[in-house]
Amino acid sequence: MKLPVLYAPALLCLFLVMPAAAAPAPVLENQDLRVEVDPAGAVRLLDKQSGVAWPLGTPHIVYTDHEVVPVKPSGSVRSGESTLSYAADPQLEFHIRLESNPPAMIYSFSGPFVSFVGKEIQEVQLIRRGLAVGPGEANYYAMPNRMGVRVTAEGDKPYGFRLPAYQTWGPGYSMAMLGAVKQGSALLVTWDAPYTELMVDYTVQPRQLTAGLALRDSARTLRLQPLGRGGYVEIAGAYRSVARRRGLIKPLAERVKENPGIAKLFGAADIKPFTFIRQVARGKDGKDRLEINFTFDEAAALAEHLRRDLDMDRAMLILAGWIRRGYDNQHPDILPAAPELGGNPGLADCSRRTKALGWIFGLHDNYQDLYQDAPSWSQEHIIKNPDGSMLKGGAWAGGQCYLICSRKGLELAMRPQNLPQVRERFAPTAYFIDCTTANRLKVCHDPKHPTTKADDMRYREQLLDFTRRQFGIFGSEEGFEWAVPHAEYFEGLMSHKTGFNIPSIAGTVIPLFELVYGDSIPIYTHQGDRAAPDNARYILDHVLYAEMPVYQFGNHRYWTDPAQEFKPAAGDSERLIFARGGRFGLTDQFIKNTYEVLSPLSRITAVLPMTDHRFLTPDRSAEATRFGEDVRIVVNYGSGEFTVGDAVLPRYGFLVRSPGLVAFCATRYAGLSYGEPTLFVMRSLDGLPLESSRRVRIYRGFGGRQLAWGDGKVEVDRERIVER
Repeated sequence: MKLPVLYAPALLCLFLVMPAAAAPAPVLENQDLRVEVDPAGAVRLLDKQSGVAWPLGTPHIVYTDHEVVPVKPSGSVRSGESTLSYAADPQLEFHIRLESNPPAMIYSFSGPFVSFVGKEIQEVQLIRRGLAVGPGEANYYAMPNRMGVRVTAEGDKPYGFRLPAYQTWGPGYSMAMLGAVKQGSALLVTWDAPYTELMVDYTVQPRQLTAGLALRDSARTLRLQPLGRGGYVEIAGAYRSVARRRGLIKPLAERVKENPGIAKLFGAADIKPFTFIRQVARGKDGKDRLEINFTFDEAAALAEHLRRDLDMDRAMLILAGWIRRGYDNQHPDILPAAPELGGNPGLADCSRRTKALGWIFGLHDNYQDLYQDAPSWSQEHIIKNPDGSMLKGGAWAGGQCYLICSRKGLELAMRPQNLPQVRERFAPTAYFIDCTTANRLKVCHDPKHPTTKADDMRYREQLLDFTRRQFGIFGSEEGFEWAVPHAEYFEGLMSHKTGFNIPSIAGTVIPLFELVYGDSIPIYTHQGDRAAPDNARYILDHVLYAEMPVYQFGNHRYWTDPAQEFKPAAGDSERLIFARGGRFGLTDQFIKNTYEVLSPLSRITAVLPMTDHRFLTPDRSAEATRFGEDVRIVVNYGSGEFTVGDAVLPRYGFLVRSPGLVAFCATRYAGLSYGEPTLFVMRSLDGLPLESSRRVRIYRGFGGRQLAWGDGKVEVDRERIVER
């Protein structure tokens, strides 16, 4: 039917005023992922496995004058077979590419950091306030701050923070990754360059977490890998594959083939006496204060006591304060060994006696801090700020220190009078260099030795490798992933779990680092964070993560001095649970009981990855881990009892089950009820599973004397070997 001619002009006008249909957003798609880019440059990533979408937002440019500008495509978005790209002012190109095995989106940009109008770009926030997650147990971020933190959208106050690369005191991140979980769907974000900073913001209206990634200098690329249904355990597993491709995974099982001496670390307690401290004069009297806690002879006697009286067959004795003027003094001039402690002959004898026990013997050193009263003091060694001034460090026992450029620190360590002479005179089998893997990467502006962050990392790695070649085993403070292939142990990272006072972001600690690197490097607590008889929670943390403690003990020959016996505070009886047994003083009984559990557990898990971690109660008072397929651990931090299978765990109770090792602190186990918390450890001595082993060692720490065994019971006073 034809319309009357009268209405034709009106119809024409109607078509003219109707808006043109919006052009469809450019799409990139494969079997598992779909990416869309809208006209404003906002990116949306869809995980087809779970149906959950991840909006990334629009990229933003931050200029050095702090102006923040959103990026808008200056033309159309170009589509290729597996890429999307577009140009944007100022002279930048943005690129998106899909990978299929495993499914991932590669998000990058290229171009100079100077705009067409000459303004300098400080950073490109490739993701800004994206990856939003709301409240609820199935929504959170898995943040790689130190050990790892689970951050949820909760709280009544908004906040925001940044995590720079590889920084402890600040804080920063220990691994170049971010995990996000939304509606039970997991996403892994990774990057390569240490010039990438992680940003998190929390808003109250609505309650929501958002994340961003700011890229500076040579940082140009992010990788986003949706994982389907999962949580932080699956995120850590996916990142483990990334770390392996980057060469960061170096399993201890492989290292032992290259250096059999590393096996002595498996189940080795960290025995670290502070032998000698010189506090430089700060008072009106102008006098230094000298504190001698162990001579070299007494340090060797300490090791002999722990080995012979407490049967501690694996440990490392690491002496702090052995150098010429004591702990944190006159670095890098370490020799001769402190004459107050016995000098070079005394230290050589201590080394010989300790190694004769089958222990690792090591020394604590530092190539970051330089003191002005050191014979080698020179401004030539110091990191320079942009204005040419020297970069200060902390004010420690030796006074104000300045920070050594890592290039110069390597040179100082390699001097004949430093590590080579230490090896020649004392032959330690381990060496600990403080700060190297704890402090942020730095830039040195000295024109004689300019150093970028990437250079700083490389020189630190060379210091670690040189030290390992000298002594076999290298350890350092805290711990970052870049150092994993270059070190044998970290001292400090475990303190995130124990709650030691080092800055960390708020949230629930989760074992991200352990899930990724647990079979590549043992981790300990900080030297100031020690296992003491009244700190039962500390022991549970170590049981759960299957790591060895740094023990607290007295000075000199403390075990012969009643005045040095541990004195608990009133009302501490429950927290003294692991010091029960009465065969030694509280300090030694605590060491004996906990070592009998932790050392065999650490030995069997050292070469196994942590494969699972779970919170077992809504208040997170009970936790469980798994190593490999067969080692399962449950701990109870709660004030009440917790039942797991046929075991009832009291407060501070635990259960370890594996084919060759069973250990528990329980009030009921295998059908037997105890009237008090009871500690037993059963260990196969012939490598066979317990049920078929012909030789099983049973250790009883405290509590009931009977243990269900086979079809009957056995009675144990202290320990016994059961043979079939």
